[in-house]
Amino acid sequence: MTFNPSKYHVLRTTLKTKPHIFTYRLSGHNLAPITSHPYLGVTLDSKLNWSPHIDNVAAKATRSLNFLSRNLYNCPSHVKEAAYKIYVRPQLEYASQVWSPHTATGKRKLENIQSRAGRFVTGRFRRTESITNIISTLNWDSLEHRRNIADLTTCHKIIHNQLEIPTQGIFTPHNSDTRSNTQPFQNIVCRVDAVRGAYFPRTIGKWNKLPPDIAGLGNADAFKRAVSTWLHQ
Repeated sequence: MTFNPSKYHVLRTTLKTKPHIFTYRLSGHNLAPITSHPYLGVTLDSKLNWSPHIDNVAAKATRSLNFLSRNLYNCPSHVKEAAYKIYVRPQLEYASQVWSPHTATGKRKLENIQSRAGRFVTGRFRRTESITNIISTLNWDSLEHRRNIADLTTCHKIIHNQLEIPTQGIFTPHNSDTRSNTQPFQNIVCRVDAVRGAYFPRTIGKWNKLPPDIAGLGNADAFKRAVSTWLHQ
């Protein structure tokens, strides 16, 4: 088997200002270093920065929404809404547990696309029309709300061994009773925003705020409904 070295690169992930630099070779050729690269639909960054991925997601979703706007302009609102939920919103949420934005800029960039979709669905394009009222009329949850549900639902599945994700040293109870899933876990202390916004540090903090009767639910669907209702309060 032969490899084409030009198709392979080196992505170093570090927050150090002066990282150790090594040269990697393949078939006698030095592999070129890069700062970001897509992997399974998610753009990985050498500084653990998700802004490049969020920019890519926003650009792709915008192109899809523009396509729908051109081709479904005269369609009924329910057709437009279904098209948005099928073709655009999944792009804004794919693998969000990995890259969910923790900055106001990243959150706003995604919500702006849903705001445009709300105007497209309702046909209310005047700037005097409140986008808050439009989204409320459509009964759409914010994308941040939906990401919070996805985070907690995934956490529930991990705790109940429905996902094969190693958790050693992550879910540490505050007391010695490890049999109860209603006990809060120790928060993961992080010194940098890049790590603080990662999945486990941010989600454990959310999990610890859940009421015991919700955290103790064993059924994933019941848990998801209860979490959604609780987050709306």
